[in-house]
Amino acid sequence: MTRDIRERISERLEELKKSARAASLDSGLGATAIKDILKRTDNSPTMATVEKLAIGLNVSPSWLAFEAGPKTLRVQDRGGLTNAGHLFTLARVDGAVKAGAFLRASAFDDDLGEAISAPRDPDYPAARQIAYRVDGDSMNAAKPRPIMDGDFIICAVWSDLGIRLSDGQIVVVQQTIDGGRLRERSVKAVFKAQGGWELRPQSTNAEHEAIFIPENDAPDDGREVVVLALVRFVFNNQVIR
Repeated sequence: MTRDIRERISERLEELKKSARAASLDSGLGATAIKDILKRTDNSPTMATVEKLAIGLNVSPSWLAFEAGPKTLRVQDRGGLTNAGHLFTLARVDGAVKAGAFLRASAFDDDLGEAISAPRDPDYPAARQIAYRVDGDSMNAAKPRPIMDGDFIICAVWSDLGIRLSDGQIVVVQQTIDGGRLRERSVKAVFKAQGGWELRPQSTNAEHEAIFIPENDAPDDGREVVVLALVRFVFNNQVIR
């Protein structure tokens, strides 16, 4: 996501020649809802709020939240908007990703049944989608959009994609040590390196380290490294108050 949701809201208000108050009321929210969102830069609206705002702004929720998919919705014969639910799906939250935190393997096996709204992926429609909560600062300087502590990342499952590593990808990678008893999951940026691939943090914190994957072989230091997912969308799920 290269732009903040506030930029898309402002863009759409200008296109519609509509006031923030009118769009807020048309969304079924309080009269100052959009004004408050535009004023607050420290957090973002929840997905439930985004879906309501999309109605008042006559756009698809996926475009408003992530700048993904079609911008505007089709209009029905009766003049109403189509149900935009087909543009969204539910992604299972597969726990947290945190660089440097090796946990017992059993800690990754607890399925709490948590799911969040996610835009259907226009580039990989057949791939399963999975989400992770971001814990820590290992990607707080990522481009084009920092991935911050507390963000959610929505990903395409790597094994469903049939693609190879390439420069510029952002991926979720799992390292396993101690005979598989300890695991770490983290987000890394992919860079081509001599003889393989380097998965690097993009952080202001110099303590985070890169992971090297040889072109044809597994790491020779007893680790098992597996790419789990390709990061596709990033959003902040904090509540606007």
